[in-house]
Amino acid sequence: MASRHHSLDLSEMMDVTDLVAGFEAHNHVRISFRFGMAHVSKGPSLSVTAEAWEMDEDAPGAQPLASVSVICSAMNLKSWNAVLTHVMYALDFQLALNDLETKAPQKA
Repeated sequence: MASRHHSLDLSEMMDVTDLVAGFEAHNHVRISFRFGMAHVSKGPSLSVTAEAWEMDEDAPGAQPLASVSVICSAMNLKSWNAVLTHVMYALDFQLALNDLETKAPQKA
């Protein structure tokens, strides 16, 4: 299985680690990722779901602050760096929308 694909370069792993750590620090959140398979017309594709949580939120029944899902083949994403960059841009957008909704003035 691994012989068919290039292995993850250590420098890419460091880039991904820095990317996730920077996002968490900047947004004061903890990110969780889920990876699965999506079955699309072109065949199976990797699906990535990311959720942003309150930094210290571990309570039962807690809800994520934002959540996004991406099907990699649909976005033509071919490296881990590209996948996670795209996912975190989308997650950042969701966090911004949620922040605007909670800080918007109430209409009478």
